[in-house]
Amino acid sequence: MKRSLYSIFCLVLFGVASASGAGRDVQFQEANRAFEGGKFEAAIETYEKLVESGESSADLYFNLATANYRAGKTGESVLWLRRASLLDSTLPEVRQNLEFLRSRVAFLEFTDSDWLRFLSSLPKPFFLWAVPLLFWLGLILGILGFCLSSFRKFRSWGITLAIIFLTLAFGINRLGNYRQSRIAPENFATIIASGVSAVTSPTPTAKPVIELPPGSQLRILQIDKNWVYADIPGELRGWVRAKEVKQNWPIFQKAESRNQEADSPSN
Repeated sequence: MKRSLYSIFCLVLFGVASASGAGRDVQFQEANRAFEGGKFEAAIETYEKLVESGESSADLYFNLATANYRAGKTGESVLWLRRASLLDSTLPEVRQNLEFLRSRVAFLEFTDSDWLRFLSSLPKPFFLWAVPLLFWLGLILGILGFCLSSFRKFRSWGITLAIIFLTLAFGINRLGNYRQSRIAPENFATIIASGVSAVTSPTPTAKPVIELPPGSQLRILQIDKNWVYADIPGELRGWVRAKEVKQNWPIFQKAESRNQEADSPSN
């Protein structure tokens, strides 16, 4: 029998997932019991201790999202749902919850094409290996084509392949730089507080640019002490207080360690 959409949301938003593995099971179940007893802050604290100890799973992040939602922390709930999605983008519960919260609080979010989503999903090692491999293959084929007499009858093929491999190496390197500086998960952050507005400059008296409901997505461009300068969905830019936003990934990277200038490519 198919559940109604409302029933699915009730199950997803008010239930918690179970964990496997004896090493973390006791603490995980302790957090689950606190959640089931309505002690949402205690549940959040215990789940976060698991994360701080090095545990990382979509189930754990999903439970943190659910507990934060029940504790009235919509922004934190969206943040943990996005983190769960980074670990397992196929979880229907995560997608359903994000859609539900988006319809409820109307948070702002970037809309990426299928191509950008594919590029973002490629693992970092792909670029680290593909570029030098293609470069050296192209270089070797070029050298063979020009320098070895036994290879000269295949010179045209060798030179053509060398050009193709070197062009691919250049193109993939550019894509890797674009991914790293613009669409990698490390570039994005989530508004966790309520009543937040982006402003025109990092000062308390600056004029507002746009209201940012909890859960709104930002692309970090620069961090200046207690302020974050970011791209905002809708082709806008503005400053928000650092305490009002959290980076999606990695979880425990300190804000002070990131100082990426606007529009500057990183390697």
